[in-house]
Amino acid sequence: MQYFTRWSIAFLFILLQQGDSAAQYVIQALPRWMVSFHTDVMIPRQPVKEFLDGDQWGYRLEAQYRVQYNKPFMVGGYFSEAGLSRYVIEYNYNGTNIKEKANTRRLEAGLAIGFYPEVNWLLQPYIQGRFGMAFFTSSSILTDKDEDELIDRYNELSTAVNAYGVDFGIHIVPNLWYIRGDVRLGIVANPSVKFLSLNEDKEGTVQYPIEAFDEHVSSGRWFKISMGVTYLF
Repeated sequence: MQYFTRWSIAFLFILLQQGDSAAQYVIQALPRWMVSFHTDVMIPRQPVKEFLDGDQWGYRLEAQYRVQYNKPFMVGGYFSEAGLSRYVIEYNYNGTNIKEKANTRRLEAGLAIGFYPEVNWLLQPYIQGRFGMAFFTSSSILTDKDEDELIDRYNELSTAVNAYGVDFGIHIVPNLWYIRGDVRLGIVANPSVKFLSLNEDKEGTVQYPIEAFDEHVSSGRWFKISMGVTYLF
């Protein structure tokens, strides 16, 4: 009886072990490529917070390559865009309904370097650093509202400056191991640069939207929250 009990316990232990290994994806080789798409919410901090009207929304695209087979280090490129200021006026000119918009956008592109340890968890943490160039561009855009056609576009100011940032993220791993939810917290920053932003006191008092924008020189710093999807292959 004692002999039978020992074998029963051993057999049960083997079944439990097999069940655990079947439920968890066992990584044989890490994919070489990773692409990501994110929606960003950029919360301005001082000193640039003084010149911007609320939080900024944008998007981010990334493509990274594993520098060594089965190692957790990846290097690649990224591009992001976020709107900083926007003001729209609508009017009728010679029978045409016009929508005139002025906006300032921040575009950034550069190099991303990340450490992505694969630990076979449902939640997999990682860290990513970035260095690139930020482009601040302001434009006036005229649109025919009725025809939804672009009438004209004027570039008001474009400047460029170095940019950098760091993110702490978590991959949320579903049953499809190579498609993941991706959540990040981080910072985006750049040295001082010239740009245009909306002066809310001028809204409703100017003939053209761009006239409501003031010129500033300031460094930029944002706290960033990102949510997106990452695909490994």
